[in-house]
Amino acid sequence: MTYVIGVDSGGTHIVGQALTLAGEILAQTQSGPGNIFLDQPQTISNLTTVVTTLLQKLGRDDCQYILMGIAGVETTGNGAQVAADFTAKWQLPTYVISDAQLALLNGLEGHDGTLVIAGTGSVVYGRQNQQMWRYGGWGQLLGDTGSAYQIVAEAMKMLLKDYDLGRDSELAAILLPAFSATDPKQAVKHYYQLSRKEIAAVAVKIAQAAAAGNQAATNALVTQANALADEVLGLISRYQQPIPEKIAFSGSVLVHNSFYRETLLKKLQNVHSKLEPIVVSTNNGRGAIFWSRWHQVNA
Repeated sequence: MTYVIGVDSGGTHIVGQALTLAGEILAQTQSGPGNIFLDQPQTISNLTTVVTTLLQKLGRDDCQYILMGIAGVETTGNGAQVAADFTAKWQLPTYVISDAQLALLNGLEGHDGTLVIAGTGSVVYGRQNQQMWRYGGWGQLLGDTGSAYQIVAEAMKMLLKDYDLGRDSELAAILLPAFSATDPKQAVKHYYQLSRKEIAAVAVKIAQAAAAGNQAATNALVTQANALADEVLGLISRYQQPIPEKIAFSGSVLVHNSFYRETLLKKLQNVHSKLEPIVVSTNNGRGAIFWSRWHQVNA
């Protein structure tokens, strides 16, 4: 059976999938980190392991091509060389794009449109007429609007405002235990000792409290969803008319929290009523099956 290989090479791990062009996963494997800017030798080694494992399992003769989306490749600027090296190594057409482009390709199934990613961090991507744009994604200090991290930061600011005004906060029962604190001052101390990922994990507790009727927690979610919507609208403003109507949602915050996703979408559709939402729940390696919609591949 003929197949293609899609590789999603991200900062924490690499996932490789062998798929039929109909999208059936024939095999999957993964390896360690895959940000080529942070550690090129290790990334190349891990990519080699992932692809070699799939080729050994399914046979090289039936593989049509390999598509890799590699974190950091836009910064290093060596995607063409990496693709050429791997093409020579396996004697198979190998294409290299960024992990963001692969996410866009998968989320929109090769069509033009917008991709909104909100997990620990956030970023917005768009594509129209073979041109790609990005909005946000500048890390927790300068961006990551609407991300799990910023939802927690928003809730903490609300808690501290209540504390400064000498009033009780609905958020105290959520945030003080989450940060192993007995009062807001201790919560701040512990907050600054935690990693970005550890802080972002508290967003689940805020979402649970909102679902249970905690109005302050709900307000934190709405504030960040609307802020993220503003960034999406900023990216959409760069499109030519008529704008692409497909919009894909990816990342844990948008995939798993329907209230948050619907709040975001409502603000977007107030401006662009014909936007068509897509929730992305597949690994981005699946994007390989849509590659021909971006570029002609002789398969």
